[in-house]
Amino acid sequence: MYTVELNSISIEIVNPNTILFPSRVYPIPKKQIGINVPIKFSVSINYTSSNYFYLNHLQALIPELLTLNGQIIQGHLVTDDLVTNQQSKQPNSSQSRQSDWWRIRPKCRTTFSVTAKLFWQDNSLRLKIPTIPDYIFDNFRSNYFWYFDALEGKTYQLRFILNTDIRDTSVSSSNISQEAIEQENSSEILATPWVDIRLVQLLSTNSNAIEVDGVLFKIDMPESLLNIPSKLFQAKTDFKLGIYITNNTSTTLGFYQLSSINAILISDDGKSINPSGEPTKLAWKNNEQNYYLVQPGEQIFLDLCGKLLWYSSQLQFAISSKTRSLNAKSGFYYFPNLQAGTSYRLQVIYQVSELRARRLEEQVLEKFWSGRIAMPLVEFGLLKG
Repeated sequence: MYTVELNSISIEIVNPNTILFPSRVYPIPKKQIGINVPIKFSVSINYTSSNYFYLNHLQALIPELLTLNGQIIQGHLVTDDLVTNQQSKQPNSSQSRQSDWWRIRPKCRTTFSVTAKLFWQDNSLRLKIPTIPDYIFDNFRSNYFWYFDALEGKTYQLRFILNTDIRDTSVSSSNISQEAIEQENSSEILATPWVDIRLVQLLSTNSNAIEVDGVLFKIDMPESLLNIPSKLFQAKTDFKLGIYITNNTSTTLGFYQLSSINAILISDDGKSINPSGEPTKLAWKNNEQNYYLVQPGEQIFLDLCGKLLWYSSQLQFAISSKTRSLNAKSGFYYFPNLQAGTSYRLQVIYQVSELRARRLEEQVLEKFWSGRIAMPLVEFGLLKG
């Protein structure tokens, strides 16, 4: 085992931030083939030593999953058959293996993404987690994944252990499981803090809605086929997209709207489309309302102002990063390079930090909702106009 001094390295999940969003909610998907809910993490390694160190080239990360009462959910290491002919990229010499090991730079912070998937298979709800970060797939193909089976609508705890074993050994579930046990029993475990993952069933009466602690969230996108606009200047296609929020509690609740929206767009090949740049940051005027107070039994609509438009010869899908305001234009997320004849799935996330909610409660003297909730997926296709 390649050892690293713990005082020179720390690892944490930074997005979503575990302090601002200690718990995050995900909808359990429909029992349909090909439907999966993405669960995306950004993991940061802060390394202060002056030397490089390496992560295992096939298994950089070992996930662990527990119930809230500490029961271990046994993971299974599985090899998936690759659809494309990527086997030629597998390391076949010590030199290629060395280049494929993930190298952590000294005296810097390295951040990478990991996208898990929640889906049904053989009537069992499964969580699939890759063993190496997302972006490494561009240069090196691994078909090893961790699977956690027979999940339910409850809250789980998840963390990632760094695998710094770079010995040239075959990868097996038993080897990695034993390694995790050895690390757990040692004082040199390198792991993120635990994060809460809450899985919630879709409403039986509406598959676009979930209810969490008395608050109902419904994603609304009535049109499943969108017409591509012409390439004329300022031509665009507007479509309805937004979130209905119903307060089914017995207490008035405030819902903050500024910069409360995040989104993930997935193409029909399962790949996420990265938004181009950050949404516009806008200052709010002091007299401008940036929240709603919702009485028990009442409902509000957060309008995400969906648009299709052309920019730099690319078709872009745009949604507002917050709700529409009377006195300011909304910032937008832009997803580029969409194609006609391709189907897409959209995951919209509504999030308000506990810190923000407490500050608003001090100002308004009303209870404010806080949390991070992924809406049920909505699917759409594109038609040439």
